[in-house]
Amino acid sequence: MPSSHPYSCLQLPTDAPFELRSSVGKGWGVFATRRIARGALILREDPLFIIRKHPAHIIEEDVWRAFQQLLPDQKQQFLLLRDNSVKPFTSMNAACAENSFSLRTPGESKKSKAPAQGLFLLHSRFNHSCLPNAKIPIVEGESIESFAVRDILPGEEITICYEPDFECQTRLERHEVLRFTCDCEVCQPGTLFQQLSDSRRRLIRGLEYLTQGKDLDRQRRDSSSPLIIDPALKRAAETFDISVSSRLIYRLLSVVLLYDEGLLDDIMLQRLWPGISRLAGAFGSEENAVIAQLALEQDTWVKKLEVAFKLFGRRDPVDGAFAKILRLKRGI
Repeated sequence: MPSSHPYSCLQLPTDAPFELRSSVGKGWGVFATRRIARGALILREDPLFIIRKHPAHIIEEDVWRAFQQLLPDQKQQFLLLRDNSVKPFTSMNAACAENSFSLRTPGESKKSKAPAQGLFLLHSRFNHSCLPNAKIPIVEGESIESFAVRDILPGEEITICYEPDFECQTRLERHEVLRFTCDCEVCQPGTLFQQLSDSRRRLIRGLEYLTQGKDLDRQRRDSSSPLIIDPALKRAAETFDISVSSRLIYRLLSVVLLYDEGLLDDIMLQRLWPGISRLAGAFGSEENAVIAQLALEQDTWVKKLEVAFKLFGRRDPVDGAFAKILRLKRGI
């Protein structure tokens, strides 16, 4: 694609470790110009503008009003946006929808009815992968940041996952949500890796059901292929009667599967570890507590799981109180 493409005129930070250029089969993308170490900041970006509405409620007039408040050079940058990197958008609202991220101010509920939408020129250029090498953590504030979740080599395309729930969806389920065909490593049909990936992600989803009491994939209701086949186990999950021992085992097994899938990055671990640690410290039985703590002291996730399996089938004095607290939180 010629360098006269509008995206070649997008303004990059002077210290950006990447460039924008053509990506085979994906239009344009973001490519590393130097090695980016795991955990390193790739880009911190302020929005071109913010519209404080739920995305479903934003209309053309909202975007036009935000556009009119921009400085002349900012307006020019907005007008560089292209639909699928090829042709100009037919409406300003469409341009906003395809290039915005939801924002949440610190302390705001995740269930907020009207999160703000920020338009980000550069982060919107990152292409999708179901096995990405970069991630944008949960956004709190008016800026967003992307980090490398593994070492990224010079010339390698930098990718993010567009949907947070994809970690527990199979290839078919993911492609029902995406409006394009992803060809990343875990989406290559018929390969052993793709088949193993589907099995792992399906199992992760089932384990989440056992610990959360509901299906993470709220959009999908496939009664012909239930996640939990055993009706007694399904009922126990939905009434939070899963023992603390089993909860710890399920959590560690999920982490092992995420690790094997290549999805266990530092950002995810920071989110998961506090819950695992609290579970291990919740036991009322001294014997159970010793096993749980010993499990967490192991140096690999597989070893942690192996030790935790010694708790399999063991009840604990706190099981009833633990279940009651969870039922109260869920309003059951």
